[in-house]
Amino acid sequence: MRAPMKQCVSLLLALTLLFSLGGAASARGAAAPAAAGGEGLILPQWANTVSITLSLSFDGGRAICGARVIGKTGTTEITGTVVLERRNTDGTYTTVKTWDDLEASGSILIFDGIHYVATGYTYRLSITATVYRNGTAETVSGSYEAYAG
Repeated sequence: MRAPMKQCVSLLLALTLLFSLGGAASARGAAAPAAAGGEGLILPQWANTVSITLSLSFDGGRAICGARVIGKTGTTEITGTVVLERRNTDGTYTTVKTWDDLEASGSILIFDGIHYVATGYTYRLSITATVYRNGTAETVSGSYEAYAG
């Protein structure tokens, strides 16, 4: 009984962290047509995935990283890789940390991690995940940038 309680508490803490640090993320996937009247709202349309949420904040030289992928009803597994990159002065990116082999049974993959970084740079946190549902696998990705001042 203690192990399920610890898992529940860990999940609640991770969710609290993600929601408190939430930020806009760009996501890649098939785009829906723009709304009539010229509004530029374009949202990815995924077959297996409800949403991707990323958060990246800094506490001095600590990068506090979070990612969440939610699958649609019937999702059995989500796997993924999270990458933290530093933007160089020439606009290219250098990988500073990779968390791979992430896996969750069910419809929610939650990741949170900390990595020490140099301040004075912009960093990009990205996730590439595969969502398994009804016998099909769908690969989705998203990214979020923030400045470590």
